[in-house]
Amino acid sequence: MNNEQHDEVLPSVLKEVFRTQKVWDESGNQSPLDSNVSESEARLLFDAVIEVKPLQSVEVGLAKGVSTLAILGALAENGQGRHVVMDPFQDNYKNSGIEMVRRSGLEPLWEFHRKFAEEVIPSLGAIQFAFIDASHLFDLTLVEFVMVDKKLDVGGVVGFHDMWMPSLQGVFRFILSNRSYEVWQPGRGYEGKSSRTNSWKDSIRAMAKRIPKAEKIFAKSFLHPWKDENLGNLVFLRKTGHDTRHWTYHQSF
Repeated sequence: MNNEQHDEVLPSVLKEVFRTQKVWDESGNQSPLDSNVSESEARLLFDAVIEVKPLQSVEVGLAKGVSTLAILGALAENGQGRHVVMDPFQDNYKNSGIEMVRRSGLEPLWEFHRKFAEEVIPSLGAIQFAFIDASHLFDLTLVEFVMVDKKLDVGGVVGFHDMWMPSLQGVFRFILSNRSYEVWQPGRGYEGKSSRTNSWKDSIRAMAKRIPKAEKIFAKSFLHPWKDENLGNLVFLRKTGHDTRHWTYHQSF
């Protein structure tokens, strides 16, 4: 789907947000846009939901509602699906996320909970799509993922934002090392970014890799730095199977 097609189907209120770089709050006041996915990331989210066609999706974190509007717009385009969103800190944003959904006219497609993920997700049925963009702490994000995974159908997709953060990179590495997931991109499976130039750190890293049993001496994050993943700030992982690990299983990450 090209940018023109995106512009035709993205919710009009979301297009206005990106044009003005402002959102409305519950008092009818405007505030600058922040704490949000970018316009290109919103389009990527839209594409992902269009392709997955979830009957039930979840989102951890609402903030000012930009990613939520992209997901809801895709559900409307699909003609099916319900989106469950949770954010106990919506008051910090003067309920602007809730107000923006109200203004979009997409309220019938969502269910909002002013609660933490652990208070909501366990009571849900099967999930086919999830977007986790909340605390960004390693342990809390991992807990949110585990709860989503227990409900996520095989073939379902979970997205993470702000992958520049080492905490999120750690979650990503854990999942790919220990769970049945693969990197996924809407419309094209996996697609890396452009090539990069080498630095003196890359030269040292290349020498370290030649040391016998290097994987046992050096941290994986040193031998395989995040930039080598060639991924953007928004990543998607697709579930490829149920969790069948032995209780002693563990792969370093």
